[in-house]
Amino acid sequence: MSLTATAVTTVYLYNGRTLQAPPSDTPMTPDQVKQFYSAIHPDLLNAAVEGPRFEGDQVIYEFKRGVGTKG
Repeated sequence: MSLTATAVTTVYLYNGRTLQAPPSDTPMTPDQVKQFYSAIHPDLLNAAVEGPRFEGDQVIYEFKRGVGTKG
């Protein structure tokens, strides 16, 4: 049996949307991607990162909003 290398793409999901990894010279961690997108989606500041899970040639991370009570 031989092994073959396969390129994978990293996908970030949040609130039913797919967020692309920002262009960068070095790969970003999921927490860095979350911080990058928090300017557009402030709810991400309190979100938890779930994953990775692998589906075919994709590595999927999901940002889950924190649910709690105020006060």
